[in-house]
Amino acid sequence: MKIKELIVPLFLALSTMWIINYYFFGGKKATDNGSVEVRSGQKFEAPKTKQELKPLNKEVDFIDEKRLHKRVETEFETKLAKFVFSNDGASLDRLEFKGKALGTIFPVSDTERENRCFLVALNENTPYYYKLIGKEETDLAFNILYRYESSASDLIIDKKFTVYKNTHKVDLNVAITPKKDLLEGLNARIFFPSPVMPEFEGEDTISGVKVNEKGVVKSTKKGSLDDYSGWIKPSLFGSDSKYFVHAMVGDSGRFVQRAYYKSIGKNMLFSILEGPSINNKSSWALSFYLGPKEEQAMLTVDKRLEQTLAYYGWLSPISKFLLFILKFLYKYLKNYGLAIIVLTILIRLILLPFTLKAEKGMKQRKEFQKKLEYLQRKYKHDKAALSREKAELIKREGMPGLGGCLPMLFQFPLFFALSSVLRSSIELYKAPFVFWITDLSAKDPYYVLPILLSLTMLAQAFTVDPKQRFMMIAMALVLGPLFASFSAGLALYILFSVGLGVLQTVLLKKKESSGALIG
Repeated sequence: MKIKELIVPLFLALSTMWIINYYFFGGKKATDNGSVEVRSGQKFEAPKTKQELKPLNKEVDFIDEKRLHKRVETEFETKLAKFVFSNDGASLDRLEFKGKALGTIFPVSDTERENRCFLVALNENTPYYYKLIGKEETDLAFNILYRYESSASDLIIDKKFTVYKNTHKVDLNVAITPKKDLLEGLNARIFFPSPVMPEFEGEDTISGVKVNEKGVVKSTKKGSLDDYSGWIKPSLFGSDSKYFVHAMVGDSGRFVQRAYYKSIGKNMLFSILEGPSINNKSSWALSFYLGPKEEQAMLTVDKRLEQTLAYYGWLSPISKFLLFILKFLYKYLKNYGLAIIVLTILIRLILLPFTLKAEKGMKQRKEFQKKLEYLQRKYKHDKAALSREKAELIKREGMPGLGGCLPMLFQFPLFFALSSVLRSSIELYKAPFVFWITDLSAKDPYYVLPILLSLTMLAQAFTVDPKQRFMMIAMALVLGPLFASFSAGLALYILFSVGLGVLQTVLLKKKESSGALIG
């Protein structure tokens, strides 16, 4: 297609988009401060509740009072993680997961008290110094109860945490009891942070996750979140990183009336759950998932969390199956690098019959094309004879099919599915392979795998048709820098996949040449 033929459709498409935007979406213009210009006669919809009229409240104003109870830290250790609670703010002070020795919540200084996990903030005069009332252990969970009661406040606040031993679920029960009738309604807010991983500082991507009105979990990167946007009564709300999720997943007491985010620094996002107006004693029960992006772990708490997985989508059944095979191989090989290599070999073996059929089909197409070109040269001045001979050729040898495309059709979904798994699975974090590769989830520190991959692609270029060789060489040179940004696990998979492809082609050609000599 010529450039000239592309310009007209492109111009029409852009013009149509502008017309639709102007006439059907009101032609609204943004002012300098980011708001939308209001025009005379413009329609608007009134908020349905008083709460919708209120501005988002992201600040915390603490009661100015002295500490009445000494600081007490309480530690609970389950088979999955270690939790450290503090009576300062009646908050979760530290969360560290076992196995990978990763933490996502860390202590903050007294000057950053508003950044505590599960802080309950009020409109104003938020209490900070709680008293530890008691703790207990049952077969299924640990329980800890805090209370705030002071002459400086007209409220009593009780906070009870339930930490489950066999899941990554934490329940929070909040009860607020006014000591006297409140003339004006009071609102409570619950703050909790996004997963923090110092190991990935500058590399990890924090996103807000929330369920929309259709029940679908949506993820929005921190940098794309609007400071003035909120969500009405979401049933799932929180944030995630590459490997972890912190989210409210249950609200049986219907506490959450609005939810919104507060951005702090480059890589911290606080979720804020805003409660209803309080005039008398009220209590609520909320549930949270604080854990890794592992399918089974999330399904145990809330199946909707599965939608936060990087490989969730139409390829997820393939991704799940490949991850299952990878874990199965690891059980016996005890090395995820070796498991990736064996899985790559298995995929190649599964595709081998289709590849052989494709090679055969390609040969048939080449032979057919040669014969067709011969007929075109022979009967170039006799169209009737050319048509007759073409029909005879097709009748005698058949029209070559598209069977050669089958391996590609199978290989692409497998490649993308496995690539998603290798890029995002926490199983590969800090998983060593050999020598210099001590973390398959990170880039090769010495770029050995990317260099080998580029060289293998260059070698592959010399196994294809000379007409396609230049394109393959150019592709290897262009993709080389891209390979350097891949995780070692992903680079290892592509390296062995391409390498096995080259070996397969060489062996097939050797077999053909030996067969031709015998013939």
